[in-house]
Amino acid sequence: MKKGHLRRLIACGALVGLGFGALSVKLFLIQIRDRDFLVSYAERQLRRTLVLRPKRGEILDAQGRPLAVSVEAPSLYANPQEIGNPREAARSLSPILGVPGAELERKLSGDRRYVWLQRKISPEEKRKIMDLEIDGLGFAAESRRFYPKRELASSLLGFVGVDEKGLSGVELAFEGQMGGRAGRVEIERDARGRSIHPEARVLLSPRAGADVRLTIDEVLQFIVEKELAAQVAQVGARRGIGVMVEPASGRVLAMASVPGFNPNAYERFPAERWREAALQEVYEPGSTFKLVTAAAYLEAGGDWRRMFFCEEGLLRLGGGYTLRDHKRFGWLSAEQVIVHSSNIGTYKLGMEVGSARLYRMARRFGFGEAMELGLPGQSGGILRPPARWSGTSLAAISIGQEVGVTPLQMVMAAAAIANGGVMPAPRLVEDVEREGQPVWLPARQEARRVVSPRTAALLAHTMRKVVAEGSGVQAEVPGYGAAGKTGTAQKVDRETKTYSRTKFVMSFVGFVPFKSPRLALLVAIDEGRAKEGAWGGSVAAPVWRRIAWQSLRYLRVPPEGARVLEVAGPAPSAPTPVSPKGSSLGERAFRLARTVHHVLHGSPSLPAPEERGH
Repeated sequence: MKKGHLRRLIACGALVGLGFGALSVKLFLIQIRDRDFLVSYAERQLRRTLVLRPKRGEILDAQGRPLAVSVEAPSLYANPQEIGNPREAARSLSPILGVPGAELERKLSGDRRYVWLQRKISPEEKRKIMDLEIDGLGFAAESRRFYPKRELASSLLGFVGVDEKGLSGVELAFEGQMGGRAGRVEIERDARGRSIHPEARVLLSPRAGADVRLTIDEVLQFIVEKELAAQVAQVGARRGIGVMVEPASGRVLAMASVPGFNPNAYERFPAERWREAALQEVYEPGSTFKLVTAAAYLEAGGDWRRMFFCEEGLLRLGGGYTLRDHKRFGWLSAEQVIVHSSNIGTYKLGMEVGSARLYRMARRFGFGEAMELGLPGQSGGILRPPARWSGTSLAAISIGQEVGVTPLQMVMAAAAIANGGVMPAPRLVEDVEREGQPVWLPARQEARRVVSPRTAALLAHTMRKVVAEGSGVQAEVPGYGAAGKTGTAQKVDRETKTYSRTKFVMSFVGFVPFKSPRLALLVAIDEGRAKEGAWGGSVAAPVWRRIAWQSLRYLRVPPEGARVLEVAGPAPSAPTPVSPKGSSLGERAFRLARTVHHVLHGSPSLPAPEERGH
């Protein structure tokens, strides 16, 4: 063998030897030194942990009827590495999902193995996509929050985001109870991201959320919203607010703000409609606050028969402040001052009381602090201490100006009078339950005495006279006897910073029946005008009457002198909820209205509007 050939053989052998040596070193590093790291890395590549969202708890009314539920809503995902023709796939999916084709094509052309195309699609959309038979698409089982009654109690219930987390209302306040506990499962995948084993290993089982049962009654809520909506439309109002409570227990039976919104598509409505106005809206109560001034006068030992001169309807005070009455009243007794809603007479009652006593009485009624219901964003209203009052504040606050209240605060004041001077703690949630068993109960707050039984009785009889012969005659409920107080408050003009001459909040607050109160109710109409003018007695009182009458009939409360309320036909069942697949608002309203009418009139048919007599 030639010497040159031998050197080449030796060189080749050395290179092969070095190659095998390097390979041996690499195998050593893989098998020995880096084994734990590589095994862990491979497991991460093969195994993936998925989070299983729990079923969100439902929101129920007092009778157990669903107001918010969770329904199946699959989410569409894709593995771009399995998509043969991204452009063609995007073109086919775009009209179904309502997503631009360019956006879908960009997602389908990426190098990721898992990408969301659309979260929580409808069953119909899923069916259409499956018919396309596109490789690389899949569906993840998720749920979507659904509100079967749509606008009903919308601002109270609130809504959830795409991740099923509460964003407002009851949904936000009870997120911890309704949200449940997420679960985790582990799956194994091959190099292309496909599942190896059909069964996933459960690491932590999900726990469904608990159900929240409210004190709200679905039918009473519908009655309030229906009548508010009708009046808002008729008088051209900006908004209508209604709150109904049970005087003896403080249970909130209805809480409405009209117009509302559909929480199934909350993003399509202005954000101002999301707020629960009954808890967050602060307004000057006007003459309804005269009940507080009257209570302070009576508690201070004032004589209800004492006569006050009402200055023939006009009284000029210092600082350019002028008091006017809607009529030229002369001498009125203290009781008549409230019955006929004299501003000048009420001011003189306030002068008898003094600022310190009037302030203390307002605080005793709960004004100036939030009435805790457990919901976010509750307002305590506006009630300045006497040290911050001006020279005309006593006159203004006596008649319901320079003070801000919430609708809930005002109706609870009426409930206290109806309850003999004892104010129950307002309650919105009955309990939180899982599988029919209570897991959480609201803290029971003790009722507290606000005024003496004598003062409460005198105020109640005066409120009865307001309806029978005073400014609230249009609130009378035949057969039951209503008691209440009208209110017409000027709104502050934001531009001039003075009281507007054209914009008012018109309200009526009271209770019914007079002898054995079952309902305390407030109705407030924000702006608008009736034929008789912009007065609480002409705009809010008629709505109050219609709501009260229908509600008493639904609750089967017999009129005075009757043992039972006779209603033809059996008791109605709960209204049929709207299907998650969709139903028109008119259909939902018709079904619920038919149920209400069946209760009130004993007939399964719904009469034409002109036959209702409202």
